[in-house]
Amino acid sequence: MCRERIARLQAAMKGLGLSAVVLESGAAMLYLTGVRWGRSERAFAVVLPAAGEPVWVLPGFEEQRARELIHLGSDDIRVWQEDESPYQRIVEGLKARGVVAGKVAIDDTTRFFVFDGIRKLAPKLDYVGSAEVLKAAGVDLTAPPGGAGKRK
Repeated sequence: MCRERIARLQAAMKGLGLSAVVLESGAAMLYLTGVRWGRSERAFAVVLPAAGEPVWVLPGFEEQRARELIHLGSDDIRVWQEDESPYQRIVEGLKARGVVAGKVAIDDTTRFFVFDGIRKLAPKLDYVGSAEVLKAAGVDLTAPPGGAGKRK
């Protein structure tokens, strides 16, 4: 089911001229990938390119637990250590999928410091909100009981 949802998102991205969507943990990530992850001060994100497999970016100490939850794109998990930049890993993930120019949608619930970190490292990209593409792809942003971001 998640592959079909991502395929619909990728079709919507192409229709809207987007190169990728970047999501932090939350309702959109859960709906599209099946991964439920609680937000903390440490960035946990997925890059969904208009073509190709997802790129996951997560804290190194959470890698083992995250690998148990990630079923799509598990071949490209980029960890960052406490002395490294998660935003650099996100930008590297974008570049690995051929996204070096064009429009990138950022999840509307993404915290400013995450967006700002990405923007500073990839200033040539054109950033837009994700609401339009998520709606076009039929993404259900209704949080399930217990909240999309709560850990189990």
